[in-house]
Amino acid sequence: MSPGASRGPRGSQAPLIAPLCCAAAALGMLLWSPACQAFNLDVEKLTVYSGPKGSYFGYAVDFHIPDARTASVLVGAPKANTSQPDIVEGGAVYYCPWPAEGSAQCRQIPFDTTNNRKIRVNGTKEPIEFKSNQWFGATVKAHKGKVVACAPLYHWRTLKPTPEKDPVGTCYVAIQNFSAYAEFSPCRNSNADPEGQGYCQAGFSLDFYKNGDLIVGGPGSFYWQGQVITASVADIIANYSFKDILRKLAGEKQTEVAPASYDDSYLGYSVAAGEFTGDSQQELVAGIPRGAQNFGYVSIINSTDMTFIQNFTGEQMASYFGYTVVVSDVNSDGLDDVLVGAPLFMEREFESNPREVGQIYLYLQVSSLLFRDPQILTGTETFGRFGSAMAHLGDLNQDGYNDIAIGVPFAGKDQRGKVLIYNGNKDGLNTKPSQVLQGVWASHAVPSGFGFTLRGDSDIDKNDYPDLIVGAFGTGKVAVYRARPVVTVDAQLLLHPMIINLENKTCQVPDSMTSAACFSLRVCASVTGQSIANTIVLMAEVQLDSLKQKGAIKRTLFLDNHQAHRVFPLVIKRQKSHQCQDFIVYLRDETEFRDKLSPINISLNYSLDESTFKEGLEVKPILNYYRENIVSEQAHILVDCGEDNLCVPDLKLSARPDKHQVIIGDENHLMLIINARNEGEGAYEAELFVMIPEEADYVGIERNNKGFRPLSCEYKMENVTRMVVCDLGNPMVSGTNYSLGLRFAVPRLEKTNMSINFDLQIRSSNKDNPDSNFVSLQINITAVAQVEIRGLEPPVHDQ
Repeated sequence: MSPGASRGPRGSQAPLIAPLCCAAAALGMLLWSPACQAFNLDVEKLTVYSGPKGSYFGYAVDFHIPDARTASVLVGAPKANTSQPDIVEGGAVYYCPWPAEGSAQCRQIPFDTTNNRKIRVNGTKEPIEFKSNQWFGATVKAHKGKVVACAPLYHWRTLKPTPEKDPVGTCYVAIQNFSAYAEFSPCRNSNADPEGQGYCQAGFSLDFYKNGDLIVGGPGSFYWQGQVITASVADIIANYSFKDILRKLAGEKQTEVAPASYDDSYLGYSVAAGEFTGDSQQELVAGIPRGAQNFGYVSIINSTDMTFIQNFTGEQMASYFGYTVVVSDVNSDGLDDVLVGAPLFMEREFESNPREVGQIYLYLQVSSLLFRDPQILTGTETFGRFGSAMAHLGDLNQDGYNDIAIGVPFAGKDQRGKVLIYNGNKDGLNTKPSQVLQGVWASHAVPSGFGFTLRGDSDIDKNDYPDLIVGAFGTGKVAVYRARPVVTVDAQLLLHPMIINLENKTCQVPDSMTSAACFSLRVCASVTGQSIANTIVLMAEVQLDSLKQKGAIKRTLFLDNHQAHRVFPLVIKRQKSHQCQDFIVYLRDETEFRDKLSPINISLNYSLDESTFKEGLEVKPILNYYRENIVSEQAHILVDCGEDNLCVPDLKLSARPDKHQVIIGDENHLMLIINARNEGEGAYEAELFVMIPEEADYVGIERNNKGFRPLSCEYKMENVTRMVVCDLGNPMVSGTNYSLGLRFAVPRLEKTNMSINFDLQIRSSNKDNPDSNFVSLQINITAVAQVEIRGLEPPVHDQ
């Protein structure tokens, strides 16, 4: 931060702009101390203006659109050299024509062509003003043909013979297409010193009221309390005299000196205009980043009597809350809202390791001078200086809400800088940027500073969408980003019928002798968008069964080309017209698929056919970022489940073994006698699952018993689980009652306990009540031994 001011000798304070310069000049010291894709912005058709090397061309920018036929970009270069005699790096403002002519060359605007004015002292002429290194062009602002540019480091030493000189600052006004100029230096007087307006630095910040009156910030006045000054541009022009160097305007208004406790506050570091009291008179808003014991605050000031009406106070000391202020009706409720930047805000993930990431605060106005608690957006890149520049963009994407650009000038690769675009909504700003503009110019001497200055809310290319200027003073470049027309597509998929009867095979499949069930598919689209071309071509892709995984047996549906998708153009010849295309969709034979219950998903994906766009200066339209470019609909297969076409089965299962015990060593097979029935509605893809214990092996289905149903059963193994799966029907219709027998060998009983278990269940693909009861059969194991006892009578011997 800048050093604190104290009431001491004159000259004890460095000029206020010095901290700002240090941030830009010292790559390794980004603390300010005395020791800086909205989705529809076109990043391909940039217009880039370049200025003299080392001039800080791009430090300040603005649009200059005085009438419907003329447009240009104004660029401040505060370290540029001019043709003024004996002036070194006096600074300049450049006029850059639109459309860019040739290599986009810009020309200096001759606001001031004179040398330092002088007075005679002891017989010799000595300068009383000092234009070298005055940073003319550090601020530039245009309003309906009027252009103001300021030199906040312009120095003055009063008419008294004294060696001291003070940075009072000065501004120049140009009107009538730069045919008339006038100087406005409201802090220049005959008694300049730090206690008064000697360190004012008038023009450090600039804005206009909507009526064209000028607002000038002078944050160095009154021992850096700062002040805000307003004046009529008409009065400045009418009363200007080059010789009347201490001229004061009758209608000029200034905030007054405050008690000493307000020293070092920097009132006027930033300024803006807005309406907050419910009348027709705008108020001014001023940033005071070192006020409130260095927490910073922003004040709403009455423009009539320059009294302070209301304050917003920062939440963290030294965050530079109020470094930037912007007024915009973000949520389109007809009331102006206030945005405040605090680019030095520290995010404290861990108390011992804070990260300087920056924040902005959005105060939504609910009624006159009543605001919601702020919505807060926090930067993500350490030392990026998120919020050190902000711009009201206007309604960039024509959705009815104003949008905001936020500069992060020292973020990104090699500190090339970024600009984040946040779109407005009814509740404020979207929390995520819709577009990130990346700085592409590297700079070795100073940071590139891409996004250090921003200006929006003007339509330079006359396509009814506001555009954005981004300055990168470290590389001496300015980029103009033009907003692309936004195309909003209303797309529909219309199916008839939406429930397909498998039995109704009334459609002849093209290039085939077969008939199939089918339905009609209509794809329709219309587009809206401000100033889009008369004809928009959408490339549409219809995808059938888009939920089917790749590798599925076969897709359920196909088009007349036997494919599951088709790409085709939809030509819409004017806004809001409706264009449709019809297809016949065929259903495959039901033997080729099993799933009859799941919805058949049909999707439409669309994009703009950019090959149809005209080449040239115009930017190409873009699809609405906030609308999905995919539409889906679902068809269903008619199942025998009542009017709701919803099947709720009631599956029942019972089972018993043909013997209640098995004997170790017995070579006979064990048979499970199973009864499966459905007492509810159809069960689709119904299957019987029998889990095989490790002691048993599946032999096969019992086919010799006429009372058993000969079903299709298959041995499967999933991971380490062995099972038999039997198909019970697709569907297993209501009233089905199957009995079947499954044979198993039981050869491995030696290490078994007293029993073995078979687990059984019926499962279906139905959504509701899909499974039967769970059955677990326990079969005892018995060991049988046959014992034969034989006796032998010993022989009798004679005595």
